[in-house]
Amino acid sequence: MNLFSAKWVLIIGAAIFAIGCSSSGSTPSSGFNKGDGLPVSQPTPVVSVAPSGTDGGTLTMAASADIPHKDVHQDVQETLTSMGPGLTYSRLLRLLSGKGNQPNLLLECDLCQDWQLNDDLSYVFNLRPGIRWQNIAPVNGRALTAEDIVFSLDRLKTPGWPNAALLASIGEATALNDLSLQVDLTLKDADALLALADGHVKIVAQEAVAVKGDLKDGPVIGTGPWVWRETEEEDMEFVRNSDYFENGLPFLDQLNVAVMPSGPFGRDNDSNQVAAFQAGLVDVLSVRASEWHMLREEDTEFQSVVSRRSGVGVVLAMNSRKSSLKETAVRRAVFHAMDPWDYLDIVWSGEGFTSVGIPVREADWLLDRSEMRQSFFADPGKARALLLNSGQTLPIDLEVTVRTERTGGEDIVLEEKLIADLTAVGFNPKLRRMNPVQFDDFVIGPAKDFQLAVGAMPPTSTTNSYLFGLLHSQGQWNLAGHADTQLDSMIEAQAMEFDDTTRRDQLVDIQRRVLDQAYLFSPMTAALRWVFSNDVKGFEPNAALSEYNYWSRTWLDR
Repeated sequence: MNLFSAKWVLIIGAAIFAIGCSSSGSTPSSGFNKGDGLPVSQPTPVVSVAPSGTDGGTLTMAASADIPHKDVHQDVQETLTSMGPGLTYSRLLRLLSGKGNQPNLLLECDLCQDWQLNDDLSYVFNLRPGIRWQNIAPVNGRALTAEDIVFSLDRLKTPGWPNAALLASIGEATALNDLSLQVDLTLKDADALLALADGHVKIVAQEAVAVKGDLKDGPVIGTGPWVWRETEEEDMEFVRNSDYFENGLPFLDQLNVAVMPSGPFGRDNDSNQVAAFQAGLVDVLSVRASEWHMLREEDTEFQSVVSRRSGVGVVLAMNSRKSSLKETAVRRAVFHAMDPWDYLDIVWSGEGFTSVGIPVREADWLLDRSEMRQSFFADPGKARALLLNSGQTLPIDLEVTVRTERTGGEDIVLEEKLIADLTAVGFNPKLRRMNPVQFDDFVIGPAKDFQLAVGAMPPTSTTNSYLFGLLHSQGQWNLAGHADTQLDSMIEAQAMEFDDTTRRDQLVDIQRRVLDQAYLFSPMTAALRWVFSNDVKGFEPNAALSEYNYWSRTWLDR
C-alpha cells in the first residue's frame, strides 16, 4: 500500500521548529477517508489546578541569544519563543508541567477549557470564559474570542512562513460562536494536537498586527501571564499580568531575561552565565556537563533539576548500504559491543537516558531499559560470536564518523570509549572527525557518506516526525538506509492510531524492531540540566515543544 502525500512531506518539515533549525524533510503519508472508524472522544476537561506559592519578587534567568525581532509567528528562534516576547502569549493547548514525569508530551488546555474529537476528523474547542487581552493599545483589554484563534492559525499558515509546516495537518478553523471553534484535520494524524500545543503556535490579536502590518517591531500584546516591558537594552523585562485568567498566577512580580552569550564551554574556560550565577546576578540557567562539574567543584550553593526530552540528543546510526554493515548480524555485534548506560555515566555524568530517541507522550511509551540492555546491548561475548560467524575476515574495518562539538571534552571521551569497545570484539575502527557543517553534509544530508556515525540528532519534535523522518525507508533522514517494509507498515499504522493504549504498544514494538535490526539508537537522549538558586521554588520545567508555561508557576522564598 502506497501511503505517501505532500501533506506528510509538510508534517515532517514541521519537526524543525521546536529547536530552531532550518532543515526541511519529507515523509510518507498515512492517507485516510473521512469517517473510516476514527474513535470519537468525549468532552474532556483538561485544566490543571494552579499550584501553591508565595507572591512577589523578581527572578532573573539567563538566555544565550538576543531576539531577532518581536513577531512570534515569523521566526523559530528559541529565545523569542520561550524566553522573550513569546512569554506574553497563550496557546489553545499547552504541555503539562510540574508532574515530574519526564519525558512527556502530555497535553492540557491553555485558552480552552475542554475539547472534543468528532467523527468527521474535526476538533471542537470550548474556550475558557472571561479571558481578556492585556490592556494595551490598540487591543485595550477586550475579551478574547474564537475569531482571534482562527486569525492566528490562519496567519501562522501563511505560505513560506517559518511555522507554516508545523500546522500541515491542521485544516480550516471556524469560529462557531465567541467561545467555541472547530478545527478540521487535513489527514488522520495522531499528533495533530501537539502542533496546536507547540510553543510557536501563539495566539495574537488582529488589531495588534494591523498597526504596522506585522509584529516585528511590536506591539507585544497577549493574554498570557506576563506583560512585556520595553527596554533600551538587550535584556528583557516582564511584569505580572494582574488580569491573567489563571487565578493566583503568576507568583512573581517581575521576570527578567539576561541575554549573555556563553563563553567557550570547558572546565578551563569560564562561562559568562555561570560566572553571573555565582555572583548572584542570575537566578536560573541551563548548564552543560562541563559547567555542572565547574559549579560542583567550586562549592557553589544551588539547586538543580534535569528536564529530559526525547527526540533530542546524540544519535548512533549504521549505514546498511555499506558492504561491511549490510549483514544484520554485524550491526547487532556493534550494539552488543557497547554498554550505553556506561557511556551515560562516564561521558555525560548520568544526565540523560538511552533510548531509540523517539519523542513520546509519556515515559512508559519507551521500551523498558532492562529489556533494551539485556536483549540488544552490553554483551561483548555475543558480539565476538556474531562476528566470527559472519564470514567476514577479522578484524572488520569500520569507519566511525563523529561530529565534533565544543562541549568540554565530552566528544573525546565518547570517541575513546567507543573505539575501545569496538576494537575489543573484532572491529578495526578508524575515527573520522567532522565539524557540524561537514557532518550535516556527509551524514544527515542526501550524501549519506558514512558507515557508523555519531552526532546530533536530526531535528524532530513529535513522534510521527521522528518515525517518518529517521526510521521510515522513505524518510529524509533514513540514516540506516534500510528498505524495511515491515517497519514502514508499523510506522504508518501507529501514525493513524488515536487510542493511546494501542499506540503505546505499537511504539514499543517499533522500538524492538529498530534495535533488533540494529539500525540506530540514542546513547544520550537529551537532558537539560537547570541550575537555580536555593530560594527559587516550584521550578519544574518541561522542555519539550518549546514549552514555557512553567515560569508562571515558579516563585521565590526570599
